[in-house]
Amino acid sequence: MTHIYQIEVNKMRITEINKIIKPVEYAGEIFINLQELDNLLKTDFRIEMEECLITPYYIQDNKRMELYQYEFCCTSELDFEEYILKLTGKQKIEEISKEIYCLRKKCFSTCDEPNGLAYYLKFLLDNKHLKKEIKKVFGDYIVENLYVVVY
Repeated sequence: MTHIYQIEVNKMRITEINKIIKPVEYAGEIFINLQELDNLLKTDFRIEMEECLITPYYIQDNKRMELYQYEFCCTSELDFEEYILKLTGKQKIEEISKEIYCLRKKCFSTCDEPNGLAYYLKFLLDNKHLKKEIKKVFGDYIVENLYVVVY
């Protein structure tokens, strides 16, 4: 009896995404273009999420801006409330400002949430405050200059 094994080509772990999207190396780190990642997610390609941190950056004219306040956390160990309490050092959810709570909620996912990464990327790409911050530093905002580093 012969067994045929089918390899799922349209699926990859998030930490291996630089094999599909051509990375950019800058200052010794590997950057993935955020818009290319978003476009990939809009196809039938599936990214298998695992525990990771994804930090966004804006890179222009050989300068980079780390957008650490928008860092994405994907975990299987904590739910959102446990995560935000640990992150802020607070004892109760009520002690956390609504602004911080909402921002961190959009930058968090558990590994088993199928669309967590897609929602996060949409949040970054549509974020008017983020665009305003970048324009203030660089004078303009070019979406193609948004990158992420996956840790």
